[in-house]
Amino acid sequence: MTLYDADTVDACSWPETPQARLARDYFVPVMKRGSTAFLSDRTTLRLVAMDDLRIPLAINEAEYGNSPLHSLWVRYIGLPVQAVTAEAYGAARAVVMRGAMRTLGSMLKAARIDKAVYVDHWLVLRNLSVSLDEAQVERLTAFLVERFPGHAIVFPAINPANASPLLNTLAARDYGFLYGSHTRMTLPTQDVSRQVRENRRRDGRLLEAAGYRIVDGRELPDCAPRLRELYRSLNADKYHSTLDFTEEFFAWTLREGIFQYWLAVKDGRVDGFYATHVSDDTVWSPLFGYDLSLPQDLGLYRGLVHRLMQDALEVGLTIELGPGADPFKSLRGSQPVPRWTACYVKHLSGFRRYAWRTLQRYVNGGVRPAANAMLKKIDGDAAVGFGPLTLPFTPPTGQTPREAARAMREQVDALEAQLESAARLEGEARLRALSPLSQTLHNWPQPMPRVVALRERLTRLEREARRKPEQAVSPELQARQLLQDATRWGYTTLIAANLGEVPAPHLKALVEALRRELVGIVGVVLLATRGDKVVLATIASDALRSVGMDAGQLMAQAAPCVEGKGGGSPEVAWGGGSRADGIDAALSATRHFVESRLATWTPTGGVG
Repeated sequence: MTLYDADTVDACSWPETPQARLARDYFVPVMKRGSTAFLSDRTTLRLVAMDDLRIPLAINEAEYGNSPLHSLWVRYIGLPVQAVTAEAYGAARAVVMRGAMRTLGSMLKAARIDKAVYVDHWLVLRNLSVSLDEAQVERLTAFLVERFPGHAIVFPAINPANASPLLNTLAARDYGFLYGSHTRMTLPTQDVSRQVRENRRRDGRLLEAAGYRIVDGRELPDCAPRLRELYRSLNADKYHSTLDFTEEFFAWTLREGIFQYWLAVKDGRVDGFYATHVSDDTVWSPLFGYDLSLPQDLGLYRGLVHRLMQDALEVGLTIELGPGADPFKSLRGSQPVPRWTACYVKHLSGFRRYAWRTLQRYVNGGVRPAANAMLKKIDGDAAVGFGPLTLPFTPPTGQTPREAARAMREQVDALEAQLESAARLEGEARLRALSPLSQTLHNWPQPMPRVVALRERLTRLEREARRKPEQAVSPELQARQLLQDATRWGYTTLIAANLGEVPAPHLKALVEALRRELVGIVGVVLLATRGDKVVLATIASDALRSVGMDAGQLMAQAAPCVEGKGGGSPEVAWGGGSRADGIDAALSATRHFVESRLATWTPTGGVG
């Protein structure tokens, strides 16, 4: 196991894993420059190499001016004290609450609560929880305790929907847990109400109605200053404890493709944006902003959140929206999920362990129930996992995002196979097979492109099954119709027809029917298609042959026009060709041949 800093990390080897590549391309550049080159929090960044894992560390001493991302004191004392106001709690109660929280905060500072090593800390990214077995947790913990004997060892804000196994492994190795916060997630397999679907449909129309285009950030490489301005106006300026980012951070992550940026652009101006990152089959937006000076009825926030959700759900992934605006997100089908922070403090002094236990009782016994009550009012029974801490941890969403993505793919694959099977049936049998598929597809909660395509195919198959089959014309009837429509020159008749796609048995039966019907001087030229091939048949009646024209001569006129050839008896000849676009020319050539031969024919003298 090796600990790297900014001066030694170039010696680190990099396994060919997504986790290692992300550490190399995203975390190491920040580590080399120092956190304050890119963000407002002051922390020391290091990297641990263990087996094929590359695990980021953020090491704090006592940075009580950081954001909650790098300060437990700010998360549990600094921010809550600001939120306790006379308007919210009443004047007397607010004074008592603030006093108690400040007393606790003083003890926590005396116990150096922010002297901690944050393990597997990816700065603004989420859902990257490392997979560790018990032996690896034990080795890593011992290594960090040896290197940082005065620091608490902290795995921050772990989401049990993605990482229940990690939480259970940490619990088995004597880690304690603090309720961290909540986030909000929507799985692609999640059932949603009709009202949620309607809310999403309305949101989906807002940006286009307001004249906005959603543009890939790479098309506007110089937009970093505007992105930072929009982010600050929504976050850092509005909430002073929120993490802030430098303009260089936006420019770097945009240029190097660390995040995918999507911009709401109107009249050449960027009025809103969101960035996305995908890990563990979950789409997370680390950065989001929009112009607060614009009228709310434009629906910029609602439209951007809708697009963000669709980015995930359209490809069968989970979307994590984070906390805030909970009633709005709940009405879009987003489920609250707790996050837990795991802490190892057995190596610290007695007083510091006591402070950690006190913080644990305060957070798990006070903050967590308050969050539970708030979310129950908003989400009802969908607020799962916010009760008292119980082991083992399980995904409060029922499925993990990875399981949901796999289940979604399998479900759509199965529907596709069932449609293929139904397509091979006809009429009522096909409609019976399609009926349950129709109900499933038209009630689908997320309008994935694959599902939309299956809906369209299902509609076509239903329409074809309900269409009454055309009554097939018998060869005898078709023969009489061809004779009725034939070209006539005095005593002579020529049937020259393009039959289109005709099965071989029908064409043979038609030739036989015509032979029985022919009376007088009659010639027949028939052309039909079989895919990209051409089939020819020619007939000469006894009377036509008696005046010097036979089926072979008619074939000789028609076949070359379709790049074909043929042969047979003077009465009937068969042929084939390869150019369907020559059929009209073949019919015209045959008519011209017969007409020119007739010019020298007389009823008494025959053809000259």
